[in-house]
Amino acid sequence: MYLPMYAASIREAIASNDVEKMKATAEQAKKTIKESGDISLALVELIDAIDKLEKK
Repeated sequence: MYLPMYAASIREAIASNDVEKMKATAEQAKKTIKESGDISLALVELIDAIDKLEKK
């Protein structure tokens, strides 16, 4: 089952001081980034599109 990666899970892994959990979380984060591409850029584009439509 695929679970999306959130900053809270990363911070939880850091707080755990469990190296194996931290490594597993890092691998999941890398996989999430690879699969989602540049979501930050896509979000900026989405917000711009919303602004343009709302200004009409």
